[in-house]
Amino acid sequence: MWAYSIIGLLAFSEFGRAVPFSSKLHKNTALAIIDVQNDFINGSLGSPRASAILPKIYQLLDNHEWPFIVASQDWHPPDHVSFASSHPGKVSGDSVNDSFVDTPTKIETQTLYADHCIPETWGAEIERGVQTRLHSLEGYYTPVNYIKKAQDHRVDSYSAFADNQYHRFTTLHNELSLHSIETLVVTGLITNACVRGTSIDGIKLGYEVVLIEDATETISAEIKAAAIAELEGWGVQVLNLTDWESANPTPSKLRRRREL
Repeated sequence: MWAYSIIGLLAFSEFGRAVPFSSKLHKNTALAIIDVQNDFINGSLGSPRASAILPKIYQLLDNHEWPFIVASQDWHPPDHVSFASSHPGKVSGDSVNDSFVDTPTKIETQTLYADHCIPETWGAEIERGVQTRLHSLEGYYTPVNYIKKAQDHRVDSYSAFADNQYHRFTTLHNELSLHSIETLVVTGLITNACVRGTSIDGIKLGYEVVLIEDATETISAEIKAAAIAELEGWGVQVLNLTDWESANPTPSKLRRRREL
């Protein structure tokens, strides 16, 4: 009787869903949704290409189960170093040279952008369809970790793991380790900036990194192709969603395939 009760508690949620024995779970694999925020879709840094990735991300959330999901957000203070408005006489697209926070004699080139992703603004919010799905998964079904990056006004942060100077690291690497994650499936915006930074840092930290090619975008096909070529050089696997799903069937799909 006790054994039956324990099994029942483990196997079924209050909604009757079999979570630990799920036939859709990708073991040791996390989904990374990078900066799918309104400002990068149709806001101050929006691109007409960006919204095309949303159905693919919805599919990854609706049809798959993950032991861990990370959703990163740019989270800039109003005077952030990446804002052209913080540098008199500069406009979006210009660049400036800034000293490293820890090593003033070391210089990095900072690209400047329009103000974007300021906390408590619509532009900083995760796209509604993605956020609604994440809310439905949070808590019981899937741990969702929100990484709010680039909060230090002195330094930018493309990667969800660390800022551009590796001055400060987020909690992401520790969280992935705690959940025994070995593979990171990366999606989001934009391919040549925050998706690039997160993917490269994932490789540096020893993860297998897979970029879903049709679930990431940037401002042009040429820039996207160049970024993908660089990431492949780092060892990132690049697949479209259909090919990734074929190569990584969930256990239920694998059983059906064997039956055929």
